[in-house]
Amino acid sequence: MKKPIVWTIAGADSGGGAGIQADIKVINLLGAHDCSAITALTAQNTIGTGRLEWVAPAMLSAQLEALKADLPPAAVKLGMLGTAAAVETVAAFLKAVKAPFIVCDPVLISSSGAFLLEASAWKILTEKLFPVVDLITPNIPEAEHLLGMEITTPADIEAAAKKALTTGVKEVLIKGGHGFHDMELSSDYWSNGKEHAWLSSPRLDTKHSHGTGCVLSSAIATARALGYRPLDSIIVAKAYLNQGLRLAPGLGSGFGPLAFNPWEKATQDLPFVSQKAGESGLRVNPIALEQIPDMPERK
Repeated sequence: MKKPIVWTIAGADSGGGAGIQADIKVINLLGAHDCSAITALTAQNTIGTGRLEWVAPAMLSAQLEALKADLPPAAVKLGMLGTAAAVETVAAFLKAVKAPFIVCDPVLISSSGAFLLEASAWKILTEKLFPVVDLITPNIPEAEHLLGMEITTPADIEAAAKKALTTGVKEVLIKGGHGFHDMELSSDYWSNGKEHAWLSSPRLDTKHSHGTGCVLSSAIATARALGYRPLDSIIVAKAYLNQGLRLAPGLGSGFGPLAFNPWEKATQDLPFVSQKAGESGLRVNPIALEQIPDMPERK
């Protein structure tokens, strides 16, 4: 049986904890074949980033065309794009390719507060890229900047998700790790406009959390490529992320990477799923998570 192909279009992390390097590990460990198009090169470790260079648009296009010619994707994950030219290139390419599923982790701001997307690219992101994307996964600061609103409460998060859906994306997952409304749980909110769910997990006391957004979005893309239904793919990805945080090996002297291992399907890593914020949710048995035999083609 052939493995499904998942593309990642993102920046490289020489420290191995985020970006392309993290995506490749996650995609392969969860059972798919990874292909990549690199948008940026970085010189970084667990302490910080020393240098960043953007890949020329022509080289980015060449990578994408090479993949298109021979290795069609079952799913695509987008990470750090960085420049207006890169966003334009990727948006136009994906509009023509029509991949079955596309998830965008809109990397805007580094953990140190530095902006990682040109200001001129923000409008292109929401007006040209989001309409060809199925799911976006912003954290709270990214959602605030993209949507022009303050987010401090669960009601704000739900309102932000509703506003995000007006950009043309089919689904939104707002990650709550940066939220302060609940210091015991990390609660994410998913909606496709018709269905919604809160997915909550106990916060883990660790500084080794570098690359969490990359791990989550690449795990979602892989789960969808493997045939998991929309909400089930979020549950799988969040469980895999929780496992990585729980087993983080403590590498480096700064903010280290997560653990990259096969998914154990441990009950303790599964999120609690509920319809309302703060409501006692249920953990889903991983055996009950549904996979469908064939991925539908994008219309």
